[in-house]
Amino acid sequence: MSEITVEPSILSRDFNAPMQLVYEAWTQENHLCSWQVPNAEVVCEYKLSDIRTGGSALHKMLMPNGSEMWLLTQYQELNPYTTIVFTQYQSNENGDIVPPSMPNWPREVRATIKLSETNGVTNMNFIWQPINPTKEEAESWEASRSQHGKGWGGSFELLAGYLAKL
Repeated sequence: MSEITVEPSILSRDFNAPMQLVYEAWTQENHLCSWQVPNAEVVCEYKLSDIRTGGSALHKMLMPNGSEMWLLTQYQELNPYTTIVFTQYQSNENGDIVPPSMPNWPREVRATIKLSETNGVTNMNFIWQPINPTKEEAESWEASRSQHGKGWGGSFELLAGYLAKL
């Protein structure tokens, strides 16, 4: 069986904030719930927060309709203040990985965040890619590619507004 490789989605964004602050917004629980949701109507709550290389975090997003979505994040690399690599999974409230709620969505997706700063403006490249997808998962990823910026894009808008207040 051959391994299926899928091209990553790359989202780029500039923030009017120092690179260290953007990095900390990605790596500190007290910052994350202020912006790491698809929109401002979603409430975030952390149950576990061990954000370090080899660590993990477990949080839920409470949707406006009352439904919950739990996410387990496993951190592969944190390199202050330039790189963050994590894999995120849909989970239950105990952190057990469960099948994604979207049909044929990749079970394992890695995010790599690369930061650089010029004149006080931080450029972020967010590289999002399925890991070892099945054929059906790869097809689902490709079919939804034009929508990839919507969820994370909403979060990045919230992050920009949050950083402006700090």
